[in-house]
Amino acid sequence: MWGIARRGCASARPRHARLAWPVRTEHTAASARPVARWATAPRTHHCGELGASCQDQRVSLAGWVRTPRTISKNLSFVPLQDASGTVQLVVSDPALVAALEALPVESVIAVQGQVQLRARGAANPAMRTGDIEVHVHSWELLNAADDTLPFYATQCHDAQALPKDTLRAKFRYLDLRRPALGDKIRLRSRVAHAARCFLHDRGFCEVETPVLLRSTPEGAREFLVPTRQGGTEPQFYALQQSPQQPKQLLMVSGVTDRYFQFAKCFRDEDGRKDRQPEFTQIDIEMSFVSGSGDTAAWTIGGTQVRDVTEGLVRAMWAHTEQPPLPSTFPVLSYEHVMNTYGSDKPDLRFGLEICPLAPTCATHAVDMLVVPHYASCKLSTRQVEQLRIDAHGERMDVEHYKARRSAPEALARLLLAKSRHMAVAQVEDADALTETVAAAMERANAFRGSAPMPPEDRCDVFIASRPRPTDGGSTLLGDVRLRIADLLPLRSREPQVLWVTEFPLFTRADADKAAAAHGRWSSTHHPFTAPTASDVPRLMAARECASPAERDELLAAIHGQHYDLVLNGAEIGGGSVRVHDPAMQLAILQDVLALTDEEVARFGHLLQALRCGAPPHAGIALGT
Repeated sequence: MWGIARRGCASARPRHARLAWPVRTEHTAASARPVARWATAPRTHHCGELGASCQDQRVSLAGWVRTPRTISKNLSFVPLQDASGTVQLVVSDPALVAALEALPVESVIAVQGQVQLRARGAANPAMRTGDIEVHVHSWELLNAADDTLPFYATQCHDAQALPKDTLRAKFRYLDLRRPALGDKIRLRSRVAHAARCFLHDRGFCEVETPVLLRSTPEGAREFLVPTRQGGTEPQFYALQQSPQQPKQLLMVSGVTDRYFQFAKCFRDEDGRKDRQPEFTQIDIEMSFVSGSGDTAAWTIGGTQVRDVTEGLVRAMWAHTEQPPLPSTFPVLSYEHVMNTYGSDKPDLRFGLEICPLAPTCATHAVDMLVVPHYASCKLSTRQVEQLRIDAHGERMDVEHYKARRSAPEALARLLLAKSRHMAVAQVEDADALTETVAAAMERANAFRGSAPMPPEDRCDVFIASRPRPTDGGSTLLGDVRLRIADLLPLRSREPQVLWVTEFPLFTRADADKAAAAHGRWSSTHHPFTAPTASDVPRLMAARECASPAERDELLAAIHGQHYDLVLNGAEIGGGSVRVHDPAMQLAILQDVLALTDEEVARFGHLLQALRCGAPPHAGIALGT
C-alpha cells in the first residue's frame, strides 16, 4: 500500500512494504488510502529550532518525511523537515521502524519524542540541528503522499540534478520544498520588513494606490480589463504599469510628502530574462526636492531621494549575508558608461575598459577593447570565434586582431590598413592613433584594480563602430565585454554599486514602446521626467523649430533628471525628478511626443492636478 522512493530526485516507482504498526488512520470504502487527519497533540517546537539547550525535553513536532536511512529492523534515522529546517529522528522500536520505512517519502506526520545529544563524533556540522536528535516515542500520520511524486526536489543537491523548468513550474509547490528556495522567500520577507522599518523611521507613509487605472500611452503595452459599464463600445481598465500617476497626484494632495508602497506592476513586454509581465517594486516619492546637484558628479536634482535610497539599500543589504557594499556609491554619467563599458548598467566587478579610437568623428564612434593574456586566464581561438557570433547565430560586425602590448605602432598600422570601421570613421592620422593605442595598451587590465597575476605581452583586440550620438542600452563591444567575463574568471566577489545619471530625455521608441509611440520620439524613462535646468531652453527651442533635422538634433541633446541604481551589472532601481509645471508637461506630451488630442486628453487629470499647486517632487522604484 505504501512505499518509499528510491534515492534520486526524479520520480521513481518505490518499493512497497506492509504497514507493520497500527497508526491512527481511517480508510474510505472506495480506496485503501488513509484519510487525512489532524494531530491529536499540538506542536511544541519547530524542527529547525531544536538545539543542545533542548536536551532531555519532550517535544511534539510535525513536518514532511524525507528519505529514511534504515540500519536494521531495530534502528532507523528519519529526517523530518518543516519550514524552519530539518531534524533527525531516531526510531529504535521495530514496529515504528517498519511503519516509517513503509511510509511514502514526503508524507506529513506528527511525532512525539525526546531530544538527546548525538553520540560523540556523530554530530553533523552541516545541519543547524546537527548536535541533537529526537528519539521517537509515538507518531501520527496526518496525510500520506502518493507512492510516486512527479519529482523529489529535496533529493536534488545540485542544479544539474533538477528536472526541467516546465515540470518544476507546473509543480511549484514541490520545487519550493527545496531549502534553497525556501530560504530565499524567507529572506525576501526579512528584507521587506527591514525596508518598511527604515522608511517608517524616516517619516514615510505607506499608501496603497489603485491597480485598475485609466489607460494612458506612457510606455510599454498595457494589460486591459473589461468594465461592466454599458455603452455602444466596450470600455476597459488598464492594470497599472507602475503607480506613477497616482503617487504624483498624492504628492499634489499634500497628505504626505514622503510616500512608499510595495506595488504590484503589470507590463505586456517581451520574454527577456529581465522582464516579467507581473512584478513588485518598492515605490518611493518625495515632495519639495531639489532641482540641482550637490556634488561635481551628481549634477541633477533629487538628492534627497538619492540619500534615502542609499540608506534603504544598505539597510536591506545587511540581511543578505553577502560581502559588504562599498562605502560610497560612485556616480557616472550615461555618456561615460556607454563609452567606457558599452552598457547603461555596467558591471564594475572586472576591468576591460573600452577605448574610443575616433574622438573627432561626428557621425561614428570606433571602439577598441583590449583583452590581455594571463598565464592561466586567456581566450582560446574557439572562444574568440564564439564571441563574434550573436545569440541568433549571426556573425556580429566586430573585428578581431592579435597584437602585442609592447608594439602599439604595429597595431595602429594594421588598423589603418585593414579595419573597415576605421575607414568608415575616416581615421587617417597614424601618429595620433598610435598614441591612443599605446595608452590603451598600457592601462589594459581584465581585472578590477590590480591583477592577481602579471599580464603577458600578447593580447586580443576587438574593434567595432557605432553611430553618434550614443543611444540605446548597450553597444557591440559592451556585449562582447560581458560575454568575455562569462568565459573567463574575471569578476570579483565584492559587490559593485553605482548611480548612472544624465540620460537622454528622449529616444527613438524601441520595440516595447513602439506600439505607444508609433515610431515617434519616446521618453527614455517616462513622459513625466523633468529635463535638466540647463536643457530647458533647448526644449523650448525644439518646440518652435521648423527644421525636422534641427529639431531632432535639439531633442537628442536634452538630458533628463533621471537616475538608475545598478548592482553588479543589473539595474535594481530607477527614478527621476518629475515635471511639476503644467505648461512644460503639456509641451512634452503634445509637441515632443506628438500625442494626438485624444491621447493628451487621457492625461487631463494629471495636467489639471499640476495646475492646482503641485510641489517639486521626485521618486524612485526599486525591484524586489
